[in-house]
Amino acid sequence: MLVDRDKRKLSQADLIEKFRKDLKGQVKGMQINIQDLSLRGFASSRGFPIEFVVQGPDWEKLTAFTNDLMEAMTKSGFAVDVNTDIQKGMPEVQLVPNREKLARHGVSLSSVTKSINALVGGAILNGTTQYQKADHRYAIELRLLASQRDKAVDLERIHIRNNRGETVRLSELVDHQIKPSLTLISRLNRARAITVHANPAQGWSQQDALTATEKLARSMLPAGYSLKMTGSSQSFKESFQSLLFAMLLGILVSYMVLASQFNSFVHPVSVLMALPFSFSGALIGLWAMHQSINIYSLIGFILLMGIVKKNSILLVDFTNQKRAEGADVKDALLAACPVRLRPIIMTSVATVAAALPEALSIGPGAETTVPMAVSIIGGVVVSTVLTLFVVPCAYSLLTRLESREE
Repeated sequence: MLVDRDKRKLSQADLIEKFRKDLKGQVKGMQINIQDLSLRGFASSRGFPIEFVVQGPDWEKLTAFTNDLMEAMTKSGFAVDVNTDIQKGMPEVQLVPNREKLARHGVSLSSVTKSINALVGGAILNGTTQYQKADHRYAIELRLLASQRDKAVDLERIHIRNNRGETVRLSELVDHQIKPSLTLISRLNRARAITVHANPAQGWSQQDALTATEKLARSMLPAGYSLKMTGSSQSFKESFQSLLFAMLLGILVSYMVLASQFNSFVHPVSVLMALPFSFSGALIGLWAMHQSINIYSLIGFILLMGIVKKNSILLVDFTNQKRAEGADVKDALLAACPVRLRPIIMTSVATVAAALPEALSIGPGAETTVPMAVSIIGGVVVSTVLTLFVVPCAYSLLTRLESREE
């Protein structure tokens, strides 16, 4: 367990990278996988930031393609701790019938399969052949002893009768080879799948690592084989899509509410002109503070949508009041901007002051509050400055459409 941040010099990410370098090559054949549990999220799988499955029809080719993809991910430098859930199991003896030998010795393939099934796998005798004891009848199973069927050389002792009544050794009828067998063949949506998980390398965000993984898979996987994000990677993409949908839905709902408030389809556009400047300001703030676009910063973007619109609403609403009193558009704007400047500055300064402690926070959990606070501060500052110039200009231009609106 790590000590408090104020008692150590290295961050958690720096310590993880140090452990990887120090433990690498310490034990021959040992692979080091270090997982940051804070990035696990709410996925039901292993919870690695990079997690996907490779699917395809042929299992051997699928395994080869997956190994090539994992090797390419490691060499590319955007992923570390690349591993898979597929492990080689115990060696398996595979018997391949030789049809030329079967025909030459006069042995049918069904005779070979039945004999192997009975002697190695076991077969229960049918009919009335039963063992009776204490008023109970037990079925009799025919099978070789365990000591006679646990080695590949034991297969040479099996003899099979041909169509001429002669016995032929099994080794003269089939070719056998020993290969490692898989203990588990996993599937996803009824297709064979191999799960691969990894961590983004230092300096790479989860989004950039996932994009690089998909690009690499498209260039390496042939037709019939595909890559599908699962686990934390899938949850990450769904969360981003949900937040983007929430932002678009928020803009639409805001337009509908403002349209009903101002009784106009034009004036809400003037109010919403502040949103692009708030987003650009938030991006500038994240870039200046070396923060990334993540779930927390996107939540800050959504908060900005409600915060920055109030400046435009103050200007547009007061301008409409002046126009209702008989002033033209230019005079109404010249009267509204100086009057509304004070409340706009007051509310903006209060918002920035409230978010400043979170932006400067260095204590536990600061990773979640800093991106949100930085995006809010950058968006409010830039939108406040530009809104005072852009919104009056946009309002003046859009009033030309009022006659068409009526």
